[in-house]
Amino acid sequence: MSTVRFAAPADLASRAPAGRPVQVPVTVQGAAAGKNLRSLTVSVSYDDGNTWQLVKVENGRISVKNPAKDKAISFLAEVTDKQGNKSTLRIHNAYHGK
Repeated sequence: MSTVRFAAPADLASRAPAGRPVQVPVTVQGAAAGKNLRSLTVSVSYDDGNTWQLVKVENGRISVKNPAKDKAISFLAEVTDKQGNKSTLRIHNAYHGK
């Protein structure tokens, strides 16, 4: 089984400065880690998961804009290992803008 970890730049209350562009480190763990990774796609949502925007993973990071004040960002990751095993991770309201 594989999973994806996001190291969002949020404080202990899961808040970050609203509207600022940031880079969020993304790490694959488990069976698809390292050289066994076939594919990784990441999408973000600013509207409670109603719509998703694909973001590019570059050098283990995604570039996003922090959510507006009192709004949230959600993450969706889909990872596949070289054997074809797939995992999907959805983090609803990962953090809020402050």
